[in-house]
Amino acid sequence: MKLPVLIAGAALNLLLVPGVAWPDQGAMRAYNQRMESLFLRLDSNGNGRLERQELDGRPALQRQLKRKAGQHFLLLEDVRTRRGTVRGQRLTHRFRKADLNSDRRLNRQEATRLPWVERHFNGLDRNRDAHVTLEELWDLQRALAPRQRRP
Repeated sequence: MKLPVLIAGAALNLLLVPGVAWPDQGAMRAYNQRMESLFLRLDSNGNGRLERQELDGRPALQRQLKRKAGQHFLLLEDVRTRRGTVRGQRLTHRFRKADLNSDRRLNRQEATRLPWVERHFNGLDRNRDAHVTLEELWDLQRALAPRQRRP
């Protein structure tokens, strides 16, 4: 009798996306504004495109350009979140695949499925609980986003 209740509870827990699964809209709006500001700063020729040479020293943007098969530039909409969409779906998907026991945390063994997380595990585990959560990864991503310059 207790087993079906536990299974139902676990299934419900998997279906409900907790607040930490996606960044909140305010944080995403701020991130979006910083990315737009960065885009405008990097667009040295002012043509509304970031060509390969304008992306030097920006590995995240270079990777994003590589994902654009056959395209040799990034547009502003490529780096900015569109209304109604959530950035980070790929990270969330990979995180969930690596989370073998579905506890929404990666231990060291599960982290081996994400090589970058495995290599930087100690630095990513901000609260030192021997687990990395998706929220800790989101915090890192927000911290790495370029800050907006104040006039």
